[in-house]
Amino acid sequence: MLGYQLVQDQRLKLAITPELKQSIHILTLSGYELVPYLQEQATENPVLELEDHSDIYIYGRKTRTGEEKDFMQDPFWNVNKAQETMEARLKSQLRLLSLPPEVYRTAAYMAGNLNDDGYLDITLTDIRTELNISEALLELALEKLQSLDPAGIAGRNLRECLLLQIIRDPDAVPYAYEIVDEYLTELADGNLGRMVSALRISREQVMVAYKYIRSLNPRPGLSIGAFEQHYIVPDAIVEYHADGFTVSMQSSGIPKLSISNECREWVKLRQSTEASSYLNHCVKSAQWIIRCIEMRKQTLMKVVYAMMDEQREFLAKGVKGLRPMTLHTISSKLDMHESTISRAVHDKFVLTPYGVFPLKYFFAAGLSTSGGGAASSQKVKARIKELIDSENKTRPYSDQKLVDVLFSEGVRLSRRTVTKYREELKILSSSSRRRKI
Repeated sequence: MLGYQLVQDQRLKLAITPELKQSIHILTLSGYELVPYLQEQATENPVLELEDHSDIYIYGRKTRTGEEKDFMQDPFWNVNKAQETMEARLKSQLRLLSLPPEVYRTAAYMAGNLNDDGYLDITLTDIRTELNISEALLELALEKLQSLDPAGIAGRNLRECLLLQIIRDPDAVPYAYEIVDEYLTELADGNLGRMVSALRISREQVMVAYKYIRSLNPRPGLSIGAFEQHYIVPDAIVEYHADGFTVSMQSSGIPKLSISNECREWVKLRQSTEASSYLNHCVKSAQWIIRCIEMRKQTLMKVVYAMMDEQREFLAKGVKGLRPMTLHTISSKLDMHESTISRAVHDKFVLTPYGVFPLKYFFAAGLSTSGGGAASSQKVKARIKELIDSENKTRPYSDQKLVDVLFSEGVRLSRRTVTKYREELKILSSSSRRRKI
């Protein structure tokens, strides 16, 4: 029979409170993401106040603001204003040409479709269809755009970009135009003999033209483009000494939090139940945020110290001393969950004796060695780059040769893995690196 009945059922489930979610979010934020977050919280909460530091921490040294001493200011104080974009600069040049309105409109449209390297990313057919213009007008607008500075701008490919520069250069080397126009592929492969026989010129003339072509700018847009600069302020500073290392937190830039007493006095004067209830809620919220900031600082301090303790060889030798390390390694060491470690290192940076590194840089899988140990993948990548930098450019190392060299040094890798690491380092293949004499 169907019906209603009372049943007791015991269940266990995990519930994340809003306060816990806030604590997790604060731990995930980087140093300069934290500042606007705290400013937003202070705007919403009248009890929470942000104060400037009375102490300024300068890479581990503390000085009073009242003292007249040289100190390192916040690097964001020296940030330059936004620069003009490539499109804006090209439009400024177009306005000086006194073009007919339809020509200017078409050329300006194309200027807005250049990529960062200065190449025209859209086909002429698409432009003609989009603007509903004649082919003659389109060609004229492209000609005017390509006549602007820098030379080579608005080329549709590398060949056209280089030809535009050669045409406008009064000191262009003989046969440079012909080589780029007809034999650019052979030039890239270093096949100079084909050009010697086809153009019926000496090898010395080809070499002179080759050197001249290499001096041209294959990315003219980079010289006038405005790019957003990313400034990194480390969250922690590690200093290495003969007897060990020290870890300090970079606290400059993060305001000091406090609870305002003026609001409490105001509520006492009003003697309002609703105001008192609202004030108590704001006080609890402010206290929790202050506690979360302190917990974030302590957690990050513990994680960075444990990581550097695991990477002592890196502090002594640099990248060559990196050891394999995973989130589980640090979580086991600190008796924390791996998710907590992951949040703590997210978008955080550390200043070491060898430069500024993201904390995630130190987490790398281990590669087996002939001695039964393991080598960090970052260490192996550094070794691959070192081998390629020191190779004979006329006989560069193939990926298989790199495998053999690494194997002789005790690191076992497949050729596919070496290829993967080489591509991650943005290094060309051996055939593309080869220089022919």
